Amino acid sequence: ANTESKGSTLQDVNRALAELNTYADKTIYNFTEMTRNIGTFTAAGVDLKTSVSAIKGIANLAAVSGSNSQQASTAMYQLSQALAAGTVKLMDWNSVVNAGMGGQVFQDALKETARVHNIAIDDMIKKEGSFRETLQNGWLTAEILTETLSKFTGDLSAEQLKQMGYTEEQIAGIIKMGKTANDAATKVKTFTQLFDTLKEAAQSGWSQTWRIVIGD
Repeated sequence: ANTESKGSTLQDVNRALAELNTYADKTIYNFTEMTRNIGTFTAAGVDLKTSVSAIKGIANLAAVSGSNSQQASTAMYQLSQALAAGTVKLMDWNSVVNAGMGGQVFQDALKETARVHNIAIDDMIKKEGSFRETLQNGWLTAEILTETLSKFTGDLSAEQLKQMGYTEEQIAGIIKMGKTANDAATKVKTFTQLFDTLKEAAQSGWSQTWRIVIGD
């Protein structure tokens, strides 16, 4: 219902959920949380494709930052509200920081995106004294945020990044960062993560069996 106005069909929604389900099977993140958050994103007026990319990007960023799935879910909710408002305010950023995800990696990625969009972020930081204080200027728009999150998914090709305005050096760095983020999200490091990942795969198997036997 939330995405219908943007031309999405039920088949598009099923495809988006299937993509997130596959991602959840490979990672320590919970598909149930992802479906709840994609509802929050689309209710905030974000289109389906951008929502999927943003959710995967936040989950990968959480993995790189060492945040757990609950912290990732908190960040997803707060950023969806920021997207609905159009800009990320200081209050939104504080929630991201409290979720353990507002460190140098995310800040550097946001600054890089800002520079590509000809935003004088370095001058702003010099004037305001810190990254967080620049947010009062409203430069961190929904567009800057979603583009930055997409860089953490590992789904963007060199050609796509080139069309977006990134240099060869930046493209190499973004592709490497995407791979590192995916590795952080998919490589199980504890028994608890192993159990959670196996549980996700089992749930996907049951849902697929149900669909085959009973119907969609």
